Amino acid sequence: MNQRSESAYATELSRQQRRLWEVECIVRGSALLHTGIALRLDGKLDEKRLSCAVGAVFRRHELLNTGFRADGETLHLGPAAHDEPRVLHRPDLCADQAGHLAEIRRAAAAAHAEIFPLTGGPLARADLTLLGDDSAVLLLTFHRLVMDLFSLHQVVADLQEAYLRGPDEPPTPADRYSALLAAREHRRSGDWEFWRTELSDFPTPWIGERRPESGWLPDGAELCVPLDPDLTGLLRENARAARCTPTVFVTAAVARRVLERSGAADLVLATMSANRMNSDAVGPLAQAVLVRVGAEAPHGDAGVLAQVRRGLREGMAHQGVEFEEIVDLLTDGMGVARDDLAPLSVSVTGDDWRSSVAGLAFSSFDLDGEDEQGDGREEGAAGPVVRPSQLDVELNLSGTQPRLVLTYDRRCFGEEWCERFAADLLTDLATGVG
Repeated sequence: MNQRSESAYATELSRQQRRLWEVECIVRGSALLHTGIALRLDGKLDEKRLSCAVGAVFRRHELLNTGFRADGETLHLGPAAHDEPRVLHRPDLCADQAGHLAEIRRAAAAAHAEIFPLTGGPLARADLTLLGDDSAVLLLTFHRLVMDLFSLHQVVADLQEAYLRGPDEPPTPADRYSALLAAREHRRSGDWEFWRTELSDFPTPWIGERRPESGWLPDGAELCVPLDPDLTGLLRENARAARCTPTVFVTAAVARRVLERSGAADLVLATMSANRMNSDAVGPLAQAVLVRVGAEAPHGDAGVLAQVRRGLREGMAHQGVEFEEIVDLLTDGMGVARDDLAPLSVSVTGDDWRSSVAGLAFSSFDLDGEDEQGDGREEGAAGPVVRPSQLDVELNLSGTQPRLVLTYDRRCFGEEWCERFAADLLTDLATGVG
């Protein structure tokens, strides 16, 4: 089969990819399962060098170097042929004028929404727009069959390094996605036993203010709270004092507040894990780790912070079982309703996507049109889609736009409840209450 080299490509889908393909068959014709990033490039751009860097990065990773061909509802995998990034010259536009910026966003959003044809090509592409002020926008678009947020970070880092190295110095081979999946198989039996024990008598507390009537549909809303840039440093100091990472510290603070407000004695929450463990492989590898906390949870007398620290460590060590399989275990084997599964999710990010390499500056480019005047959303537009009973807490510690984002359902949580929750949480994080 394919060797560990630039020619490596995947030959079969993982369980998570098969689930994603089932979804793709349902939503075919939409960009629902697309992901990616737009990078603004400032500096002296060597267009050919950038094109070579993009190609080298795509060939470096097994899934990005795989061709996907659909035959009805069957997906065939094989080697992929890569095209150079598509280049659009717009000398009439610059990135710093409001009217031009809106047009650039519209063009980038249209390119992002372009459907992958599934005729044997890769599920990765690059579009480069050259502007008239010696800047450019590089749009990287992927299907979620080959990409998750953590892998996206790896690709951007690879692109920076490949541009610096130049076309004459090939990149080092990357860890293969399929090899990572094979390593999981050796741990499956022990991991199954861990999750069965950890999630026995699964608690399903209601953490919102009210229960909606049967047959209701989620009505998503979002609360975004800009953060004082000094909070990032303070949070890191408090986490060090508690002898844990910022992710553990934030997760524990959120769990403690939710336990307090819901009156629950036991809670299962979800938090994201890179699920990579010393690997630079790219693919849909990130998945939620379930963490159980509370007075009646396993090791419940150890305190919320200690439980979260243990839960994250043990959860990441037992990921031979994929998240969707754990969901099936709970719904089919334990009778837990899917909507009751981990009604709270927490994520902590700290990347600002900014770097400067060889005269070329990479920084994230906002496709949503957010600016100081508003969120760019048209009046009456639908808000984020969330599951029933779910509260998503995202703490972004970026040096450029630190913020706390709560995504919630209006029929379960009121805006005032979320504002109080956010204020209490930020006080806890600043004062060291984990």
